[in-house]
Amino acid sequence: MEQTGIKKRYEELKDLIRKYNEHYYEKNESLVTDYEYDMLLKEMESIEKEYPELKDTVSVTEKVGGRASGKFSKVVHKVPMLSLSNTYNIGEIEDFDKRIKKVIGEDQKIEYVLELKLDGLSISIQYENGRLVRGITRGDGEIGEDVTENIMQIDSIPQILKEPVTLEVRGEIVLPISNFNKVNKMREEAGEDVFANPRNAASGTIRQLESSIVKDRGLDCYLYFLVNAQNYNLQKHSDSIKYLEKLGFKTTKVFEIYKDFSLLEKAIEKWHVERERLDFETDGLVIKLDEFAYYSALGSTTKSPRWAIAYKFPAEKAKTKLLDITFQVGRTGVITPVAELEPVELSGSVVRRASLHNFDEIKRKDIKIGDFVYIEKAAEIIPQVIEPVISERTGSEKEIEMPESCPSCGHKLIKIEDQVAIKCINPACPEIIKRKIEYFVSRDAMNITGLGEKIIEKFIELGKIKDIVDIYSLHEYREELEKLEKMGKKSVDNLLNSIEESKKREYSKVLYSLGIPFVGKFTANLLAKEFLNIDNLKSKETEDLLEVKGIGDKVAKSVNMFLNDENNWNLISKLKETGLQFEEEEVFIEDNPIKGKTFLATGKLEKYTRDEIKDIIEAKGGKYLSGVSKNLNYLIAGEKAGSKLKKANDLGVIVLNEEQFEKEFLEEE
Repeated sequence: MEQTGIKKRYEELKDLIRKYNEHYYEKNESLVTDYEYDMLLKEMESIEKEYPELKDTVSVTEKVGGRASGKFSKVVHKVPMLSLSNTYNIGEIEDFDKRIKKVIGEDQKIEYVLELKLDGLSISIQYENGRLVRGITRGDGEIGEDVTENIMQIDSIPQILKEPVTLEVRGEIVLPISNFNKVNKMREEAGEDVFANPRNAASGTIRQLESSIVKDRGLDCYLYFLVNAQNYNLQKHSDSIKYLEKLGFKTTKVFEIYKDFSLLEKAIEKWHVERERLDFETDGLVIKLDEFAYYSALGSTTKSPRWAIAYKFPAEKAKTKLLDITFQVGRTGVITPVAELEPVELSGSVVRRASLHNFDEIKRKDIKIGDFVYIEKAAEIIPQVIEPVISERTGSEKEIEMPESCPSCGHKLIKIEDQVAIKCINPACPEIIKRKIEYFVSRDAMNITGLGEKIIEKFIELGKIKDIVDIYSLHEYREELEKLEKMGKKSVDNLLNSIEESKKREYSKVLYSLGIPFVGKFTANLLAKEFLNIDNLKSKETEDLLEVKGIGDKVAKSVNMFLNDENNWNLISKLKETGLQFEEEEVFIEDNPIKGKTFLATGKLEKYTRDEIKDIIEAKGGKYLSGVSKNLNYLIAGEKAGSKLKKANDLGVIVLNEEQFEKEFLEEE
């Protein structure tokens, strides 16, 4: 598809998603199925990934839900209400399991909790000294609506808990199917529009300005999450659910713990059938790590936690013919095979291309040119080929050959060790340069406006741009710029001004713009604040990077490899000379005993929670590490400290109890 076609499709998707969000979150109407909506969102994410310059500063793909409607007062969530990553196939659940084990270790005890994914209205409820004080809808994840009076009409939501505790719980408000049928019958008899489904009915009911209607319709509420559960001396998610039940909250009672992943797969298959017996709608299952101790190590994206995943019941697939294979070159040089298909309708859109991911995948699935194949969009950013229809082969099908040279520059392709991909490693490859520049100038990166695909292609063709740094020499070619189609003096002025303005972008933006594999905006910001400048970051070993909370093995290795690559470092050196910011402004913190030192707390603490210890240390300029290593200065140990205490003693780390920590570091306060 041409760039203009891509841009047009992107704008269509943006308008559609905003429209569907408005109807879903504000008017309680579902104009499309969840699956159709998910697939549109994935398609938009795919376009943003391939054409980042099209992306808005705040994209609808990064927002959790809708916005507060204005009917009720707006409330900022104390802790954001993240949504879960969705998947539609078991393979991605297996990948989730592998990622978990890779981060926390294959030898660690891992237990998963399987719960029902309810299809209703997400709610966060706050209690003070055991009394209900506020109910807040999800909204956009950051800001929701205060619907306290309405949720107090739901019998299953306790207004006074069995213990006088202060806490926040989250769950799902649903309309039981039996009540839904009654409500629709009454509305039909009254000449009113019926609700399309129980979810819309629940959402519409809770937003009624007249709270008595809420009572009449018989809403129900199931709780599934205790915010900051570790503050209540709970070590596992399963313990928190038992605690919620003890306090008087209603849960689904479907709470299955699995140590064996194969048993978890069987349970998922079981619930495909069992869910039909429930009196409430469920559109999938939720799989969570049980042990809270692993949550911080795994972290989360801006939208979803990494310690949980939602499995949605499978969506539809379609059959079509694979006509040919084309090869795409990404900004890192990876060659992606793409299936060119006979057009087929799938989930409301016409599909002409589908990802084949890599050549190992093609071989494993035994896919050939000329095959009839099944494709699906479920949980995929772009459609993927599932499998060929072997029974319909005629013998005329052709093997898919792995290319030996780059389709853009003709350079010999190589297979990287321990990777499934083949790559072009020619730093002068026009397609790689183009993709890198498109990424570098995109809104989330350096936000250089006016440097579109056609201009980039033209200047690469003319030899004026051979790498990213050449952007900052474009002022030398003003006359040639002005002669380009759709360019003039004003457009050129705007472009050159935007290039000059980009020199003021903060260090984290510059770091993100380099396109280091696996380093997104959040991670770039984390690295910038932790290591303060690019030279300091380059000097760190992989194990040093792993000490930063939120940085995993994949990111640490990628950063280390990228910055120690001679070509990349030469580019960074040249970008420094242009005046780009490669240093973070350090926040001034007055000298104190904690500043510059590293800490970790373990065991059962009496005076502080671990989060409180962490907050104190970071506020005073210290660092709170995720594990015991040679870089740790102090271990604050409570009762039953266990293996971390032993390792600290072996390494000669100073061990303190809470009283000693206070005396040595906080006595002046």
